[in-house]
Amino acid sequence: MVFNEAVNSVKIVTILDDYAGYETSFLAQHGIAILLEVRRNDVRKRILMDTGQSALPILHNMKLLDIDPASIDAVVLSHCHYDHSQGLVDILKAIGRNDVPVIAHPGIFRSNYVFKPFIRNIGITRENGREAIEDVGGLLVLVDEPFEIMPGVIVTGEVPRKRDFEKQGIGTWNLDDGKFTPDEILDDLSLAVKVKGKGLAIISGCSHAGIVNIIDWSKELAEESRVDLVIGGFHLIEASTERIEKTAQALKSLDVGRVVTGHCTGLAALSEFSRVLEDRFEQLHVGTTVQM
Repeated sequence: MVFNEAVNSVKIVTILDDYAGYETSFLAQHGIAILLEVRRNDVRKRILMDTGQSALPILHNMKLLDIDPASIDAVVLSHCHYDHSQGLVDILKAIGRNDVPVIAHPGIFRSNYVFKPFIRNIGITRENGREAIEDVGGLLVLVDEPFEIMPGVIVTGEVPRKRDFEKQGIGTWNLDDGKFTPDEILDDLSLAVKVKGKGLAIISGCSHAGIVNIIDWSKELAEESRVDLVIGGFHLIEASTERIEKTAQALKSLDVGRVVTGHCTGLAALSEFSRVLEDRFEQLHVGTTVQM
């Protein structure tokens, strides 16, 4: 498939992050939710990426931002982990319509475990399973390949992992046929929005595929060399110093116009990005808004 169409504009609003921002009344929570308001000619759509681990702070923050949940046209889940998916059913209830597309990878409902400090499933809970989603009006769209939600708005599907320094797992495990196997988090997907006359906006959840791999793949899919914005979580919180430094240098060499990151990125990476990228870096927080 060829993805070379573009939208006229996109407004990206951070609805949830680990950090509420300085002197705000927003609520923060470990998790992320980012709203895209996309305009293409006379078509205007709102797409919510991820739903945190609870709808409560998301709905609170939406009220402060004057965003009506009923205006959301589709939900995208970047991957299965609870801090991105556990608020889903309650968000769908707040949207209050039938057949709201819920876009995710086919592996989204697998059991996904960690063993430290004790065994627990960190994937999608029963309360947010297939039946629960459909019961409240969600229409599951499960894909592992790239496709467009609308012309100019690309779901990346599974991201090829070519950068050697990004080939690191996070210690999660899948349970399949009575056996635990290391989890590669293949369900990690992102959004790429091609904006007319400006370039790409890339929106990630946790970037388990590696944020530089995601940028490389998005540029290839969209047939666009310019990346104006990368926003979301980069999951470098437990990464080695070497990986953090290589990521910062790659973002600089790729000439990304603006890097806005938080959630699972970690203090060491935020500090390195600030040093290397200078005024092209910004810490993500609830209420962060970018217009392209």
